[in-house]
Amino acid sequence: MKIYSQIKEYIIRLVKKGLTPDEIAAGVAIGIFIGFIPLIGVHTLMAFTLAYFLRLNTFLVLLGTQISNPLSFPFQIFLSAEIGSLLLNGKLLDIKFSKDVSYLEHYILPIIVGSIVLGIIVSFFSYMSLKSFLKRRKS
Repeated sequence: MKIYSQIKEYIIRLVKKGLTPDEIAAGVAIGIFIGFIPLIGVHTLMAFTLAYFLRLNTFLVLLGTQISNPLSFPFQIFLSAEIGSLLLNGKLLDIKFSKDVSYLEHYILPIIVGSIVLGIIVSFFSYMSLKSFLKRRKS
């Protein structure tokens, strides 16, 4: 729990330093969107790149990417695959597990589509919630 209080204090310092609630919320939301992209191993590179080009606080973007971690990733992938399949095929996936990995290609496109949609939805609501929280906190 100590890490959460340290992160909270850091964000409060950023507000006092002059970052607006909008800038803080945008940094975290972009990081959350990146965290939903199913490209394991490139989240950090994407976070640094987008933070640089969008002129956002790098730490906040990296913080947002932590939504994707070893505990949440399997659930994110499953939910992304189901959402993607629903959007692309109009039905949920019929998941079959096998030792043969060739079946995975059937799930790649639904996972990509679903993760983008899920990333947009979660990052939007995170942005709105955090921005509202910071504005209330600031006043």
